[in-house]
Amino acid sequence: MAKMSLGTKIKLGVSAVLIILVVLNSNPADVSDAMGQVDLALIGLVVLLYMINLCVKAYRWSVLMNATGNKVKFRSIFTAFSLSQAINNLIPGRVVGETSRIVEMNAKEGVKIGKGLASVVTERIMDFAVLTILCVTSLLLLLVSIVDDLRGYLIFLVIVMVIVNVFFIYILAKPSIVKRIAGWGVRLFKRVVKGEKGERYAEKMMGMVDSFNEAVTYQGEWKPMLWASVLTGAIWVNEILRLYIIIVALGVDVTLVAVIAASSLASLSGVILSAGSGNVVMSSAVFGAAGLDANVAATAGLLSAITSIWLSVPVSLLAMYLDSRRSKASSTKVQTNCKRDY
Repeated sequence: MAKMSLGTKIKLGVSAVLIILVVLNSNPADVSDAMGQVDLALIGLVVLLYMINLCVKAYRWSVLMNATGNKVKFRSIFTAFSLSQAINNLIPGRVVGETSRIVEMNAKEGVKIGKGLASVVTERIMDFAVLTILCVTSLLLLLVSIVDDLRGYLIFLVIVMVIVNVFFIYILAKPSIVKRIAGWGVRLFKRVVKGEKGERYAEKMMGMVDSFNEAVTYQGEWKPMLWASVLTGAIWVNEILRLYIIIVALGVDVTLVAVIAASSLASLSGVILSAGSGNVVMSSAVFGAAGLDANVAATAGLLSAITSIWLSVPVSLLAMYLDSRRSKASSTKVQTNCKRDY
């Protein structure tokens, strides 16, 4: 197993420190009391909704994979997806997690890297589009009540996400631009790595870009794309509902707009903040600005992280274990049948 890089260790350390600072700022004893008074039945419902959402997200990815011409068993899809989610939740940037499932599909199911990348990019664009709408609308309604120290950061974050979202949508609409950029990169690469080796790698790079362009075209595949969009809407309704139920489980009251803002901002901040620190920091900031006590706001963020971000790790490990057992069982069955035939 590859060693964790120093940069990843630092980012995880920063995330842990942020969670600790939020809890300390709100008084650990008060947070503990709030945790002790939470309605466990409602938290169980939150966990159930998370598991449902994880399955729906994996199913949406399978729909997009099918649209690229790759029919993969849901078992394999779910295993690769749950692992990528666990990695994304622990390591900032989400690049490692998304790459892991693309590579997994290529190694186990023979899905071309470019087509796997296209399905993931399309999925991310759908999520970014919904998150951008949720963030902009909810923050416009809450902007007056958000503290000055966080207002500038939150506005900057939303602006960046809007720009990124527009850029990705442009790529999806004009995939040929990727080929032009790749062509420039390949020519530069061949100047640095000359000879047969350079030509070989350049050919692989262009092959990946060609399969990506072919996949994102989605010619005649408007129905799967429409269905994936509907699933995206359901996914984010689930995300907001889970956080709202956590607020109810704590026995407090806050506006739905604040819940939407906290949920969407926590998701966006996951690109930078890992291990659930985004949930804790953003929930504390938004709910605190909405009038909740600091200890309740921090507890809501912690419960949100525990029932999703932290839960994703054991879920992915269990999925990998079950998939491995099924694969071994299938392999043993095949070998037994071969011996009988012999």
